[in-house]
Amino acid sequence: MNKTTKTFTYIIGIVMTVAMVGSLILPMISSQVGTGESYLETPQPTPFPDPTQPPPPDISALNFDDRYLHRSGLFTIGVPSGWSPATDSNSADELRAGLNNSDAQSVLEVRISKNQAGIADTDSLSAFLDKTWLGQTWSGYTGWDETSRKTVGDKVQIDFNVRRGRSHLIARQESWIANGDIYSARAVAPENAARELKFLLQGVADSIERLPVYAGAPFDQNVYFDGLDKHMLRHPPNWEVTDAAAGLPATIVGDSAVLVLGTWDVELASENDAEDWIEGWRAGVSAQSVAAVDIGGASGYKASYQLKSLDGAVASGLAIMLHGTDNRLHVANIRMPDLDVDLLDVELADYPWLSAVESFRLVPELEASVQ
Repeated sequence: MNKTTKTFTYIIGIVMTVAMVGSLILPMISSQVGTGESYLETPQPTPFPDPTQPPPPDISALNFDDRYLHRSGLFTIGVPSGWSPATDSNSADELRAGLNNSDAQSVLEVRISKNQAGIADTDSLSAFLDKTWLGQTWSGYTGWDETSRKTVGDKVQIDFNVRRGRSHLIARQESWIANGDIYSARAVAPENAARELKFLLQGVADSIERLPVYAGAPFDQNVYFDGLDKHMLRHPPNWEVTDAAAGLPATIVGDSAVLVLGTWDVELASENDAEDWIEGWRAGVSAQSVAAVDIGGASGYKASYQLKSLDGAVASGLAIMLHGTDNRLHVANIRMPDLDVDLLDVELADYPWLSAVESFRLVPELEASVQ
């Protein structure tokens, strides 16, 4: 190959190499033309769409006929179709019940608070419902804002915008004084359900009913309610229901005491009958004192007794036996081991656990469910 040919070959090789490199680099350069320095900017996230709001509930299909008994046994509230008990608490100063409908993104809530400050008018009540009090009641939400407040009759009415996660909700609360306590009812619903929210709020507020059988009773006790036999009893919250079913005997244990509730097909016509019945309840029982009683309109007897075990240990007990409208004998029977006293001849303050059996009531008209 002569020198001219060799030189031409080199030139052709260089041109082809430049062309190949250019075909790779030029598209990369051209892709940045007109973009300035945007390739240095932080990528922006794609915005999430707002949560879809469910259709408002059909209020023509709602009623508050089903009733829910609060764990304290002190009040019931109506439960509209689609809602169910979700929160239920009691303390010495406050009772709280909540109903939830996750499909409708709606919550209904009732609070009954002790009126420790003796509030008697709406101005004082409105001052009581300050930012601190409200903030505690919204603790389960992402954020809240009060949008309006006014007095309507004897009630303080407050509207809110509420946030839970990415959901934006509206709420209204009404508070008033009744039975010496502070009542608050609240409804929460999506923004597109303002009319339904008002209906639900009025319904749950109007449905609150205190049980007269426990008027003036302390807030911080729990209730055992047999919805079939229709009797109930309140006990300390640390006591445990260990064995129970509707229509069958129930056992509640706490503070060393054992309390048994049940119903028997028997009628007692006299104190002698009551004495015979308690002594026949189980072996080792001997009656001490018997007295006729009328509790909440139900007649019957109280009987104190001793229970001796085979090894000679002594327990003292007290049974309340009431005749029900079902023509059966309803019995609440409490006993305490290692105690030798006549429990019909003691001061209740000296034996506070007796308050549980003393709270035994027959409630034949009560139709309610418990959580």
